[in-house]
Amino acid sequence: MRKYPAFDNHVHLQRKGRYLDAAREFVRKSGTGFMLVNLPQDGAPYNIDYFRNMYDEAIKIREDVSSHIQADVLLAIGPYPVTLVDMASSMGLQKAEELMKEAVHLAIEYIVEGKADALGEVGRPHFNVAQDIMDASNGIMELCFSEASKAGCAVILHSEEATPENMKEISEMCRRSGMDPGRVIRHHCTPLVREEENYGLMPSVKATREYINASLSKGDRFLMETDYLDDMNRPGAVLGIGTVPRRVKEMVEKGVSEESIWKINSELPSSIYRKELRFSV
Repeated sequence: MRKYPAFDNHVHLQRKGRYLDAAREFVRKSGTGFMLVNLPQDGAPYNIDYFRNMYDEAIKIREDVSSHIQADVLLAIGPYPVTLVDMASSMGLQKAEELMKEAVHLAIEYIVEGKADALGEVGRPHFNVAQDIMDASNGIMELCFSEASKAGCAVILHSEEATPENMKEISEMCRRSGMDPGRVIRHHCTPLVREEENYGLMPSVKATREYINASLSKGDRFLMETDYLDDMNRPGAVLGIGTVPRRVKEMVEKGVSEESIWKINSELPSSIYRKELRFSV
């Protein structure tokens, strides 16, 4: 039994990447669990089967990885927000928006069936787009919140860099949609740990030493993530697969309380995703 859990809230794995070797490295460095997030597919025509195949592949990857390592592997599926931009250029915005919404409903069906644990990463583009694209993206995001609320699942949110202003905006959007902001995880978040900074949303903080130290100076209501891409052309991007276990080790060395370490790496993910983490107890 490991003394301390180490949970990475955002990991991508690819068969053409390091794949199982990356997962094994995570465990070897004392990682206990991670949230696997589906990746957009290359070269496929855009239709509902594009998304079905993407979700099915993510499910197979989770099953494969789980059979090879002793760690909790949770799974998030959903239409990547930037896909709307690509589809709008090829089929027009109206059809693209309809297809994205259909993909959200399909992901929710899979989650309700127990094939995945969360809806994500969904949201809106992280770069400037035309206003009609942004309006459509916001409509899709509100649909994600309302459908996730009905299904009882969490949402992993991709959007522009987090600020208190857009955290407030998104929190209000959650409440209008009936979604608990505390189960909406702000992916790639800056250290907005205080309530007055995140308005009830759950920050998933990029696990750099600077960001984690800044987060801990404010409290312990946050998750840690690497956004590991498993891209052979970009080794270690966004952060290396062993980063979260290393941050946990540093927390122990610096005297961060055992209560806080367990909260960040076990209690919060367990309660947010409503999933018992076997390798953190």
